Amino acid sequence: MKKTWIAAALAAVTVASAAQAEVSLRIGGAGSDSSPDTQAMKVFKEKLETALGSGISIELFPNSHLGTVDEMVEQVKGGVLECMYESVGVLGSFHPAANIEGVAYVYHDVDHFFRIWRSEVGQEILDSIASEAGFRVIGPAFHGFRQVLVNRPVEKVEDLAGVKLRAPGIPAYIESIRALGANPATVAFEEVYSALQSNVVDGVEQPLTAIKDKRFHEVVKHLVLTNHMAETMGFMCNADWFAGLDEATRSAMEKAAADSADWYRTYTDDSQSALLDELVAEGVTVHRPDLAPFIAKAADASYDPELKPVIDSVRSVK
Repeated sequence: MKKTWIAAALAAVTVASAAQAEVSLRIGGAGSDSSPDTQAMKVFKEKLETALGSGISIELFPNSHLGTVDEMVEQVKGGVLECMYESVGVLGSFHPAANIEGVAYVYHDVDHFFRIWRSEVGQEILDSIASEAGFRVIGPAFHGFRQVLVNRPVEKVEDLAGVKLRAPGIPAYIESIRALGANPATVAFEEVYSALQSNVVDGVEQPLTAIKDKRFHEVVKHLVLTNHMAETMGFMCNADWFAGLDEATRSAMEKAAADSADWYRTYTDDSQSALLDELVAEGVTVHRPDLAPFIAKAADASYDPELKPVIDSVRSVK
């Protein structure tokens, strides 16, 4: 019933907007109204409106106003929603290449992340997702390295043994968490806070921005700086809809998405230290283990054979 209501509401918005602009664009997101994810969406909107003026109508729907992440993915896939702003990994069940986000320790640092996603290798991955899965991803953005937040001290990789760690329902994430010795437990992102409260899971792994924005640190207090993955945010649009736009509009969207990604990188660079200080001030204990054993243990992960060529391709970028 909820999905039917959402589809009807979106259709009504489309009719109203189409009368006022040549292109109507709605973007869904899961970040809170004040989150950096939502701010990145606002940067994109501002840049695109500046480039195209009255030729485009853009509406933002953060804070899961259009449904859960999985529901929005289905809306974009079905052409009910034009775009959403989320991590590329949520497309892992639609295309194996999207699972690259869940491969542990594939990125050396932030510069390496952008060398990959703004290279021919990165574009080939995005093109394959568009042509084979129906999602055109633009503006891959660095959301920060993912860290482990858990209800007990973790000083070494062996301390993760038996820990029930929330995992998104994405094969590569699940395998990476398993390889590190924890027990992956699939929980919808919107249900993580209550799952931590009720001890359904012992912990969660997310970038610092998401940990603070969703207040997970109110429930569990041990932050382990593992840097095990880097979340790749992006504007994920229905590929057929995007292909149907004129070249000038597509180019403007790609430029606005890249500008948004640049904003997010600066925000992340500037905010990490402050975020750590804020979390510590709110009672979080920070653990900084030696990462070499984590990297060595993650190397035992057994990913989908279809993902291996993508991993090799990404690791070829130095």
